Amino acid sequence: MSRTTLLSLAKALGVSRTTVSNAYSRPEKLSVELRERIFATARELGYEGPSPLAASLRKGRTDSIGVLFTDDLGYAFSDPVSTLFLAGVARQLQEAGHALTVLSAPRSGGSGPMSRAMVDGLIVYSVDEDSPGLAVARKRAIPSVLVDQAPETGVACVNVSDRVGAEAAVAHLVEQGHTAIAGVAVAAGASGAAAEQCVLVGKNATSRSFVVRERMAGWRKGCKAAGLPPPVMVSCPANTAAHGRHAARLLLDADPRPTALVCLSDELALGVMAELAAHRLRVPADVSVVGFDDSPAAAMAQPPLTTVRQPARDKGALAAQLLLDRLRTSETGSSQLLATELVVRSSTAAPPADPSRSRKGRRHAGRADR
Repeated sequence: MSRTTLLSLAKALGVSRTTVSNAYSRPEKLSVELRERIFATARELGYEGPSPLAASLRKGRTDSIGVLFTDDLGYAFSDPVSTLFLAGVARQLQEAGHALTVLSAPRSGGSGPMSRAMVDGLIVYSVDEDSPGLAVARKRAIPSVLVDQAPETGVACVNVSDRVGAEAAVAHLVEQGHTAIAGVAVAAGASGAAAEQCVLVGKNATSRSFVVRERMAGWRKGCKAAGLPPPVMVSCPANTAAHGRHAARLLLDADPRPTALVCLSDELALGVMAELAAHRLRVPADVSVVGFDDSPAAAMAQPPLTTVRQPARDKGALAAQLLLDRLRTSETGSSQLLATELVVRSSTAAPPADPSRSRKGRRHAGRADR
């Protein structure tokens, strides 16, 4: 059986192709009776309406906005901060009658679907600067707004005060009396390349991620202001609790072992805390832990996690509105820097009076676990 098309439907009705098209796209040009007759015949013949793709090509727009991630799609919908960000984006787009297309270009792959994506505009969200997907987006000259990216001339950008927040985290630990502070980051190294597993990195480690660079810079600045050496750091390949656990194991073997850990995210911090508990180390009595983001799980952790709050949902809504404004007016719009806030909870306290007791406790735990 041949597929019913707009033209064959018009022939069956004895009307022009334009008349049928108007019934779907410009109904005010037809009488109610004629429209109903066209729709009834369409149902009988199994005609589902004009092709959305063809309609988009005719209009020159898709009414869809893309969000480009470095990480895979599963991460976009499982990471608590990413989901809050997407919720903020979706709220603004829905009010404007736009759809949301989520795209990824993982570190381990190529440009992904970015070369084929049909979107009117793009929100580039915390994407590595050497991402093939980002390179394709730039080549296609898709109207964009940058989020958690290094500012660029002629492109609106939404960032949070990552460096200030990270420095505040270290300052808080210093006030508590800590002098042995270590950091847990993601995708950092001497050249900025991401390793395939958690590794100790040098004091001058950089990253291809703007956010990672800013938060590491804040940790270093906080240590320098207190007269302390740069923090020992572990870099993880991804922002997950499992990698936070691995990072904690590496730092527990450091000499001297840190009494406080600052983490790039709450997810990493929660993994760190779980690993410390597995080694019978108490938070904060033996080791203090600070996260970043203030995800919903931070306040519910045991103990509740001290962290740096960022407005993830508002950041998404603002980015979407800036992009919608650009599509409507062709003006770039102003860049925005959102504030962070240190939220002190129960995962931080003064360092142990005798750090060697904690080391002994860990050795005993290790024997018990074997």
